[in-house]
Amino acid sequence: MVRAFLLFVFSVMCAHHFPLCQALEKVEIPTQGITPNINQADNDRMEHTQQQHSELIEWIRSHPGGFVNDKLEIRRADIKNPSSGSGMFVSGAIKKGELLYSVPWDLIIKPDDYDGDDEYYGDSRNKPELSCETVYSLIDELNLGDKSKFGPYLKYFHDFKTNYLIEHWSETGTDLINYIAGYDMKEDSSFLRYWYEMCDGSDDLLHEKAVLYVTTRAEDFFLIPLFDLANHRNGHINHAHINKKIEIVGGISADGIATRDIAAGEEIVHSYYLHDEVLTDEDYIGCTTTLLSTFGFVEPMPQRWIFENDLVDNKMVVFDLDYAKSDTEQDEGELEVRWRDDRPNQDTLLFFREELERLDQVSANLATDDSQGILSLMSKNEYNVASRYHEALVVAVRNAIFATEQELAIQRSNWDLGSEEDACEGRFCDWRMAI
Repeated sequence: MVRAFLLFVFSVMCAHHFPLCQALEKVEIPTQGITPNINQADNDRMEHTQQQHSELIEWIRSHPGGFVNDKLEIRRADIKNPSSGSGMFVSGAIKKGELLYSVPWDLIIKPDDYDGDDEYYGDSRNKPELSCETVYSLIDELNLGDKSKFGPYLKYFHDFKTNYLIEHWSETGTDLINYIAGYDMKEDSSFLRYWYEMCDGSDDLLHEKAVLYVTTRAEDFFLIPLFDLANHRNGHINHAHINKKIEIVGGISADGIATRDIAAGEEIVHSYYLHDEVLTDEDYIGCTTTLLSTFGFVEPMPQRWIFENDLVDNKMVVFDLDYAKSDTEQDEGELEVRWRDDRPNQDTLLFFREELERLDQVSANLATDDSQGILSLMSKNEYNVASRYHEALVVAVRNAIFATEQELAIQRSNWDLGSEEDACEGRFCDWRMAI
């Protein structure tokens, strides 16, 4: 009934053309610089989490070959704010190439039949959506209970919450995110369905939780303690945010290595979907939207956006979005679009203009009083994440329109100057007919 009513409201809404972000004014956000009120429960939770991090580090160090850099620490981003979230930081300066940690091979959860071969799945493009064998290995360790040697690591599994993942969102929240995205986003996060159909998995709640844990924590088909506590950030565009890579040496260890000099107090991050190897234009393995559908959050800049342009046989339009480098490190430049495929053409412009019109209509519909009543049925997290995604999507589309208009102007100028080759460098040369 909720789904039917929500869709009905969306279809008949009329009126106030306010952007969705105005609704965020109703959400209370702690003011920067003001220490939030922390109660005893918050303190206990923070102490429990910090103790858990300490136990994990000592567990790794206690094993032969285990190493954790003395400068590495796992803590909340703001130690005075229990809602700030945890991350991996360094307390002192780290040099490029310095070892951050080394997790011994026997402390990595992996498929039972893995023999250390880098071509375990053959070509890297044949890697499945989910490693069934890794999930079963995790389940085996969970069934051992206190007898499992992974005790300190499995504590993170028991604290793992799945309700923030879109796969476990409420019906109302799912309707909202699908309405904003313009398609069924759960189709991008159908890992449980894959588990049932391809892994012959059961619907046992512990098994389903193991599936989602592996989906959101594993590096390929490995669960690597400590590695999975680093947060996501891209950095292959304008700013070198990524400062750590993982090197897996089959049969020996998984090593975290600094890819650049890291300043004291800086957070250690890596990309959840961009890899070290150079990818071809056909190898788009992730983007801002798939990151949301899999991990349940909207990534900060830099972002990668992938759209299917239904005006040109559903051809993919792919671009990266980031702040252009400014003269000073303190100031962020203007947002900059970098196309990952062919130059945009007139069809690209028409597609993004239509998408912006759709998003503007979404904003208008969601600002009505009736819609606000329906939205109150979902969790605060679902509403906030959906709002952030809508805002990010609008920003991306507007910047894509601006960049496309600039590109078309350049193409027209080149054509007027007689440089047909420069004007038609991409796959399409039909822009002249539409300008």
